[in-house]
Amino acid sequence: MRSRYVHDEVVKGMNAGKDVYTLMNEVHLPPELNVGETYGKLTWSVRGIYEGYAGWFDLNPATIYATPVSAVYGDMIRLAGGAAAVIALALERVQSGKAVEALHLTDMVLAKDASNQPALKARLVALEALRASSRNTNEVGWLLYSIRESKQKLTP
Repeated sequence: MRSRYVHDEVVKGMNAGKDVYTLMNEVHLPPELNVGETYGKLTWSVRGIYEGYAGWFDLNPATIYATPVSAVYGDMIRLAGGAAAVIALALERVQSGKAVEALHLTDMVLAKDASNQPALKARLVALEALRASSRNTNEVGWLLYSIRESKQKLTP
């Protein structure tokens, strides 16, 4: 019943021309179907259903080519005023409750300099904020893995 509901809502949204991120934010369960998210997450199911039908193509022409978005991260960091400015913004995002956005920002810095210590510290702060608010066992596992990985990259 629950999976049928989610499936149908995703397909309805796809037929209305909505992208995966819009649907991940818009599809919600009615109270009688909401059993919690201690193992899986509704947003993950939405994405799985969407990609199951649409495949890998996200309707953005830039993604059909072999050049990843990370190819312009260095340019964006330069335009933003350097790595320190991007890291400061990442820390602001964590403080304002937007830890996932902070991860995206640290990804930009770390893609060009994987050992950037301030970026690794900011990433760790964001990961720990996400971990503190998560009750999902799979999500916690991935966050703990990433926390360990980030700590290992930090020099003593």
